[in-house]
Amino acid sequence: MTTITVEATYTNGLLKPATRLNLPEGARVEVRISELPQAVAGGPSLFGSLRGILANLTDAEVNDMESDLAVIRQQPRDRSERMARDL
Repeated sequence: MTTITVEATYTNGLLKPATRLNLPEGARVEVRISELPQAVAGGPSLFGSLRGILANLTDAEVNDMESDLAVIRQQPRDRSERMARDL
């Protein structure tokens, strides 16, 4: 059995997924509802919309993501150090 997490919008009594679901017509599914936190501007927050996706990652995927984030965090520091040297 496959489990996926998608964001959906509730409008006029219906849930509309934000992405296309790869399901056969008439497929029966189980739905769990988690309301996303709202950002100051009124839309879903960036991290709130990722919550369901992140909850289903494997340990290896989490480790890969942490490594990628460490590299991304270092890039602005490297850039500012190069700019300081060039001044």
